[in-house]
Amino acid sequence: MLLDLEPDGDALFLDFDGTLVEIAPRPDDIVVPRHLPALIDRLSARLGGALAVVSGRAVHALDSYLSPARFAASGLHGMENRWNTGDPVIRVQPPESLESVRASLVGSGIADERVRVEDKGLSIAIHYRAAPERGEDIIALVHDLAAPYADLSVLAGKMVVEVKPSGYSKATAVEDGMRQSPFSGRRPVFIGDDVTDEDGMRAATALGGYGVKVGEGPSLAEKRIGSVRHVLDWLDRQSKGH
Repeated sequence: MLLDLEPDGDALFLDFDGTLVEIAPRPDDIVVPRHLPALIDRLSARLGGALAVVSGRAVHALDSYLSPARFAASGLHGMENRWNTGDPVIRVQPPESLESVRASLVGSGIADERVRVEDKGLSIAIHYRAAPERGEDIIALVHDLAAPYADLSVLAGKMVVEVKPSGYSKATAVEDGMRQSPFSGRRPVFIGDDVTDEDGMRAATALGGYGVKVGEGPSLAEKRIGSVRHVLDWLDRQSKGH
């Protein structure tokens, strides 16, 4: 059973896909619950602004899906950050090696009607949910292309593999956020469903907080919640103070 949040003491970090919205066959096919933007605004206000959406998606994409809500955010696995709603998004500079991998992926012919190559600018993700039987080959290809470059790393998630600059993750997002106002001095709580969220949970735990795993599967999280619907119901209760 999840604990109630302490409005003056907790900082909440929320994954997006698989946590706030159901995972879709293609990233663009997600359906955002109509009440979610208002819920995010209400809960963020109750936490004094110490709520952030932490995602592999870009911050501008999160904004488009959750408009008109205003919230702190970390996108592209910690490579984009906006810790106060009125601040600009701060982005890292991509290494030249990423351009080499980008060109190789384009020339590989890997993309088709079932496999999508998503160029996020600071990273490149290959989605194969519609072709799970190709997963091993796709992951191996991405590892091979990134292997010559020490400044790149490969991140595998649910039916997606991503090549990105090394040194950034949802852990670095939490660590960075917890150094900023209004998050600093609070207890971090990270809620997520995917392998990539384990980094965020690990950082939250190391900083005196805890992780919450959405759904089944192995996790280091101290607590667990069943589904996206259960997450939204719990968040709604927290936003109302009960």
